[in-house]
Amino acid sequence: MLAEVEDAIIARCQTVVGQYVKSIEDLPGRWDERTLRAALRRVPGIYVAWSSARAEGNANQPRASARYVVYVVTGHASGERERRRGNSRQVGAYELLERVVPGVHGLTVDGVGTLALESIDNLYSDRFDKEGVVVYGAAYRLAMTFPPPLDVNTLDAFTTYHATHQVGGADDPDAVDQVDLPQ
Repeated sequence: MLAEVEDAIIARCQTVVGQYVKSIEDLPGRWDERTLRAALRRVPGIYVAWSSARAEGNANQPRASARYVVYVVTGHASGERERRRGNSRQVGAYELLERVVPGVHGLTVDGVGTLALESIDNLYSDRFDKEGVVVYGAAYRLAMTFPPPLDVNTLDAFTTYHATHQVGGADDPDAVDQVDLPQ
């Protein structure tokens, strides 16, 4: 279920901005040094991450409000303004956001739910600026109900039952039962 949502977001981003970016892929988590290094080699790029989920109380079935973030990363040698606004040679972060935000908002994932925009964040940092990139994050919420726990009735029938039991003291031999069940 979590991966299905991630895949649906990636597919939608591919549809709305695929021809303008070098990479659209998932991230294992939040931005760190390793993530930044990988993104620098493939800008402009779109990166999708499941960020978190807040539990919504229900005694019968687990429900949560999941949070997914779509990161937009651009880089220009011409400076920070071009990273945001683009130029005649390369797309800017604002242009990508203007397509991604409405493209993902309202996206319905069959059997899971519909994504709704929560926030758009400018993730500016001196570190990103020194590396020549800008990073924005568009966060979405999605109410989801987790599947019920495993139902033992869905397991395949078994034909052999085997068990070892300790009867008596530690020095006594184990009792072994094995039964072949007719099908």
